[in-house]
Amino acid sequence: MNTRSGANALTRTRGTAHEGVRERILETALDEFYTAGFHGATMRNIATSAGCSAANVYNHFENKAELLVEILRAASDEQFTATRNALRKAGSAPADQWRTAVTAHALYTARNQRACLVANTELRYLEEIDRKRVVGSRDAQEHLFVTIAEEGIAQGTFDVPHVHQAVTAVLTMCAGIALWFRPDGALSAQEVADTHGVYALNLVGYHAP
Repeated sequence: MNTRSGANALTRTRGTAHEGVRERILETALDEFYTAGFHGATMRNIATSAGCSAANVYNHFENKAELLVEILRAASDEQFTATRNALRKAGSAPADQWRTAVTAHALYTARNQRACLVANTELRYLEEIDRKRVVGSRDAQEHLFVTIAEEGIAQGTFDVPHVHQAVTAVLTMCAGIALWFRPDGALSAQEVADTHGVYALNLVGYHAP
């Protein structure tokens, strides 16, 4: 191995290790926010649970607000991506798209309870500038649901007088999954998501053409 190849390999190794520590800190911080809340969480506890020093945590994140922003932003982006990916396989009918989008959104919540619960309970503690870094994907996802619902109304298959209120109700219903779902419960994550897709159709007054 020549000198340049050896240096490149060493750089990649260090980069991988750096990213590994960062991800471990984020995962530990999610546990801390989930159990103690934003105000109860401390950088010291996060560092201890992550197996590193507080100084090492500060090398990656300026403060716990930045940690929370990164966790919530990643979860919001992932949920929006999951919804869009599911829609690519859905039919063109608004009812198919609506049920598919809600099912995908609900399934992500059931499979990522901690992140979704933290997102719904701790976002309010962030400063306005930090909240804006998080809500972009949320707003885009809400707009996606509104667009589908409005198309259903235009085609005469949805009967709902207040679209934005209906979308808020559906998203709130899905967010509630994080509060009560249990992996060892009577219904699987997929079954819960599927039933929420049906509930959401009822909520917008769907009737087959």
